Amino acid sequence: MTPGMSPGIDLEHGGNLPAASRRFNIPIDQWMDLSTGISPWSWPVPALPQHVWQTLPYADEQLETAAADYYACDRAALLAVPGSQYALQYTPALLRTGTVAMPRRGYAEHRAAWQRAGHHIVEYADGEALRHLVETGAVDHALVINPNNPTGEVVAAQRLHLLHERLRERDGWLVVDEAFADVTPGISLASRCPAHGLIVYRSAGKFFGLAGLRLGFMLAPRSLLEQLHAAMPPWLLSHPARWIGAVALSDEAWQAQQRASLTRDAEQWLRDLRAAVPALAFTGTSLFVSGVGDAAYCEALYQSLGRRAVLVRLFESIEGQRILRFGLPLPETRGLVLHLLREAVEECR
Repeated sequence: MTPGMSPGIDLEHGGNLPAASRRFNIPIDQWMDLSTGISPWSWPVPALPQHVWQTLPYADEQLETAAADYYACDRAALLAVPGSQYALQYTPALLRTGTVAMPRRGYAEHRAAWQRAGHHIVEYADGEALRHLVETGAVDHALVINPNNPTGEVVAAQRLHLLHERLRERDGWLVVDEAFADVTPGISLASRCPAHGLIVYRSAGKFFGLAGLRLGFMLAPRSLLEQLHAAMPPWLLSHPARWIGAVALSDEAWQAQQRASLTRDAEQWLRDLRAAVPALAFTGTSLFVSGVGDAAYCEALYQSLGRRAVLVRLFESIEGQRILRFGLPLPETRGLVLHLLREAVEECR
């Protein structure tokens, strides 16, 4: 095991209201769920034409064309998948087995997939540590979650360009999970695809507030996409998902409004949390805010909020610290959430 690496992999995810309901004995319909990074506003899905429900989901290019325009990438560089989770769990097995740099804290499904495929994992604490690993040739591949979930760290696109070039020189791969990048497209590497040695994952669930649609994309060289596509069973994406995705990805006016709303509310939410919970050190993204602090305190605050039917995401303890991730509440419920949060903080004193 790499020094400092967590002994286990926490594959619990946010949004599990049935489990929270059982744990705290509170009916599901009474909860306020802030445990995910899914936008509180969803793209307004219209009534679907009847033929959408009656049509088998053969690729008709509408979804792929809309996605290529949205991500500013070559159409040949893109494969639609049932959520970026699908792509990330199978991709490591398609790459040369070696040593991969991975964030110490990050979406745990990545770690599980790379380990399952036989790769050796070396952790990095931040972007500078990642740069050192790549520059010194200590790793064959590198995984970057940008922005990172849950730490919120962002690695600038120019730095990622340099990492990609170094890894490609050694026939390695840079894999970038951009599930939360829609509000800040300037950090994305999607427009560089297809470039040898580069894989980008994108999700339609977070920014568009359509997690239940199970729609995502893998951007990569065509040869790699063909390998993944060959392993996919037919009709893995539903036709309603394809139809809704194509229209949502083409709705530029709504996207601009969504970016403005998320930016404004996330900035306010970050200020509110810093004032309400001074014991935690908060960092913010456009879709969630994370607080780092003493492990025991984070656990106590999580439990206290749970007793008040407020669900947040509690991450594992590393070196005595844990993270609490707070998704964005709707503006009309923010006041109540803050009231309950202040009560919980007072209870944990």
